[in-house]
Amino acid sequence: MAKKSRHKSNSKAKKGQIEIDNSYPTMVKSNDIADISKISKIKDKFKSAKEKTYGLEDFIKEFVSNLLSPRTKRNYLKDLQMFFEFLYLGGENVKKPADIQSYHFSIYRDFLIEEGYAPATINRRLVVIRSFMKWALAHKLIQSNPLDSVKLPKSATKNPTQAFSDEEVRMMIDAPDIKTREGICHRLVLILLFHLGLRRSELAQLKFKDIKEERNHHILVIDGKGGKVRVLPLAKELLTEIFRFKARFESHTELELADDDFLIQTIKGGVNKSPCHGSTIYRIVSRYAKKLGINKTVGAHSCRATVISHLLDTKKVMIRDVADFAGHSQISTTQRYDKKRKGLDDSAAYSVDYDFDIKKDKAS
Repeated sequence: MAKKSRHKSNSKAKKGQIEIDNSYPTMVKSNDIADISKISKIKDKFKSAKEKTYGLEDFIKEFVSNLLSPRTKRNYLKDLQMFFEFLYLGGENVKKPADIQSYHFSIYRDFLIEEGYAPATINRRLVVIRSFMKWALAHKLIQSNPLDSVKLPKSATKNPTQAFSDEEVRMMIDAPDIKTREGICHRLVLILLFHLGLRRSELAQLKFKDIKEERNHHILVIDGKGGKVRVLPLAKELLTEIFRFKARFESHTELELADDDFLIQTIKGGVNKSPCHGSTIYRIVSRYAKKLGINKTVGAHSCRATVISHLLDTKKVMIRDVADFAGHSQISTTQRYDKKRKGLDDSAAYSVDYDFDIKKDKAS
């Protein structure tokens, strides 16, 4: 006599549902999934995915979709499109990552060098292509990365970003004419740059609703580079300046700024519906520096360099805390701004002091 199954169904399937075999241990017993019409749609999706023919553009889009920052996505997409357009114009039939060869990469590199692109620009474009191929390798779209053996050109040592002196900072902040709408807005730009060390893109994206209260502190929530969010407390004086800007702006323009409006208002005759461009912020800084006769090559990043150097050199803030403040994931990035690291006076060589005198060489 045959044995009865130990996994006996307790109830019959309802009409319109598939009866699930309870003896199959991994079967998901879900009425939502077991609905016949839903299963049919799921099957169609799997079939469509298997039959889909991927083109080069599909691979690029899938790679870029893994990036967090919208700005990084745009830049990566642009750099990849330039590379594949170069291959296409050269008569190369590249339809998938596996078609890319090391000589494609090296010829493109040499072309960029011959065209006179800056080493930093060349390296950025080549690194993007390498990242795409590493992604392809991780997804088993290629057996090995042919670009690993191709060398990148050496980048010239960058000239350090020039910072402002304390007196120049004071002069810059006082320079805008706050009797005008433009001056009111420009003063806020300079104050936030010199006090928070923000990147141009971070400053442009700030809205009034990003100012919040947390544990008896007023804070500013910043959407940073690479989609990383960081929080900075706002000093009382800085918070006062922001609200003073709002009051002056509304009084001068008879326009009301809401929580969802941008802090930085640069358009004429209205309120910014989209963030201002980073180049606008750069021009504001360079304009006042030129007006004041500050004979340096400066821009918005100079304000950031000024804050970081000020904290490291003058205030002696721990470098880890400054890195968090600046949104640097690596302390080595912050160290580039530490001017005193290059000074001979503070060299560790002067601290070498053994408990004996160096005897004269016998030959002397």
